[in-house]
Amino acid sequence: MSDDTIRLARIRSHMSINLTGLPNYTCLQTIERSRRRARSRKFELYDTLRMEVALVSGKELFSWPGSGKFEDRDIHELVGSGTFGNGNFAIHSRSVFLSNAPTFQYDGVREEQGRKLFRYSYDVPQMLSGYRVRSGDKEAIVAYHGYFLADEESLDLVRLEVVTDEIPPALQIATTTSTMHYARVRIGSGEFLLPQSSLLTITDITGGESQNRIEFTGCRQYATESFVSFAEPSTVEPAAAAPPPQHIDVASGLLLELYLQTPVKFSGTAIGDPINALLGNNVRRDGKVVLPKGAVVKGRITGLSKTPGRNGEILNITLLFSEIEFQGGFGSLSAELVEVTPNALAGTRVAVWPRNPEQPGQGTLSLSGNRQELSKGYRMLWRTQTSYSGEKK
Repeated sequence: MSDDTIRLARIRSHMSINLTGLPNYTCLQTIERSRRRARSRKFELYDTLRMEVALVSGKELFSWPGSGKFEDRDIHELVGSGTFGNGNFAIHSRSVFLSNAPTFQYDGVREEQGRKLFRYSYDVPQMLSGYRVRSGDKEAIVAYHGYFLADEESLDLVRLEVVTDEIPPALQIATTTSTMHYARVRIGSGEFLLPQSSLLTITDITGGESQNRIEFTGCRQYATESFVSFAEPSTVEPAAAAPPPQHIDVASGLLLELYLQTPVKFSGTAIGDPINALLGNNVRRDGKVVLPKGAVVKGRITGLSKTPGRNGEILNITLLFSEIEFQGGFGSLSAELVEVTPNALAGTRVAVWPRNPEQPGQGTLSLSGNRQELSKGYRMLWRTQTSYSGEKK
């Protein structure tokens, strides 16, 4: 058995120990999505997406930041539109190092940033592949190939590339390339090799390219937390406990005057980011206050992109408000954007898009002019659409 074959076996065993020993964990992933019409042009950023991604029992699960709930459903259902992919977080490395599908070839040693790295290329034929490529409502399992770099001394994985082959013409995609960079991160009581960043490039059959630049941050163990107290019982009479907040059904047709508490702008803000607003009016129904002034209305950004206009770029912002909380009560809600404050932003024109039946409970604003952002305190009017009932998330 050759030295490079023995070395490959050691690297795969090293990765197997890392991957199989990983606890369930989660990270925040920030995805900058760009595109260009041809390779001769520069990539242009069109939006930023922020999500939580978790590896639970070997599966990648996704959720919006702060929602506290990971769902076992396709990422396409959660994100909706635009270019995106999964597998970069954990699945690609497991397919390469834990399965018997790839065939490997040793490519020698290279030096990067002062350390020597072993390079191995690999191929996975379509008949042994589980890699799915999707475009619109069409998808196919395709062959893929690539390479990996491993540190000469520690055998740690440094970089992994995955390139798809032989994509059916019906998908209108020529090729996809994913490149992941790895480093050691503390999760729970141990250190593990995790992806730190990833770059996904999709080239269509006309030569246009879409690119997702992904950063993984805030990685931590994903587990149910509990608290145990061993303190001696108090001899002081406890004060009367406040009654628990009551869930309410928010009726339709209520007009909410909302003052934004979370600034929204293209730079530094992402799709998926949570937002808060304060209710600026007492909302009455049948002469009774049902939603008090000062209640906190919670939601998130569901759309954030720039498009060309006659007099420069237009910033399109889509907001979704879904919860309301106040002293003594909470509830879920769905609302449509009715009106925004005229000339609230100096030198900026604001247009409100008509309600989209395919996106209930969401409102879209288009900003053009000098100052393209929604600042803290920005006033909007929303009208509730439907009553909800259920448990607080």
